[in-house]
Amino acid sequence: MKIYGNSYPYEIYVRPDRGAAVGLGNFDGVHIGHAALVKRLTEEASARGIPSLIYTFEKHPMNVFGGEKTVKLIMTNARKSEIMEELGVDGIFFEGFDREYASMDCETFARDIVKGKLGAAVAVVGSNYSFGKGGAGGPETLRRLGKKYGFDVVEIKPVEIRGNVVSSTLLRELISEGKVDEYPVYAGRPYTIPGRVRHGREVGRSIGFRTANIIPKRGFAIPPDGVYATVTKIRETLRKGVTNIGKNPTFGENRRSIETHLFDVSGDFYGSVIEVTFVKRLRGEIKFVSAEKLSEQIARDRENAEKVLENV
Repeated sequence: MKIYGNSYPYEIYVRPDRGAAVGLGNFDGVHIGHAALVKRLTEEASARGIPSLIYTFEKHPMNVFGGEKTVKLIMTNARKSEIMEELGVDGIFFEGFDREYASMDCETFARDIVKGKLGAAVAVVGSNYSFGKGGAGGPETLRRLGKKYGFDVVEIKPVEIRGNVVSSTLLRELISEGKVDEYPVYAGRPYTIPGRVRHGREVGRSIGFRTANIIPKRGFAIPPDGVYATVTKIRETLRKGVTNIGKNPTFGENRRSIETHLFDVSGDFYGSVIEVTFVKRLRGEIKFVSAEKLSEQIARDRENAEKVLENV
């Protein structure tokens, strides 16, 4: 799959007169609803004999200007690209988003971007897709402009699971509520946080449980404080473990941290880039009367995590 952006010039790599099938949207988290859109996109591309392209943003538009409406990240662009490739997309374009871009009206977007820049023969969008200054345009607006500038528009209806419309907002709600075991139902995969191992306070080592202290990628959504059964990818190997998010109240700490105890693993991982996959929340954070009581609970947490991860 080819990756494009402001620093990587985009060229339609089949007959220019036939154009491309373009999927428009944020594709935040690439959930099951997005997968349905991408499936239709690749079908359109195959039927027309043209390449499929995802057109999205380098940064979430709501995070460009700051303010109260910023959103937490739930996926890196690198991971988004990997998943799009797995879904059979030929290319992905990461557009820059700034004040000038945000001020673009609907017609300019359809004429200069969708048709002019991307060479779309067909655009595939979700029912909640919006574009143009202030999000003034939707699928119907794009369809009208497509007739004017020479591209078709296919609208994909929302996907519902368990009575819930699948959306990136729903995914963030599940993370914020600690319902990481429900996340795969709607996303199609478990929630993963990338980060790096750093030197910590070595509290775990002092009570017999070595942990990797993790610095998560900035801006990522972090589940609520508590203990989780997790699988960590470290040095290209998957390691089962138990992860604590919180302030270690037993030791009077007041700084939030993420610490993972990996099962049956020894060695120094400081500085390593890792990915922590959250499988299930085991319990909330508890303040214990002593380090000994905490150690006993961690042993129980490990036992519970091992049962949860038995078939993972």
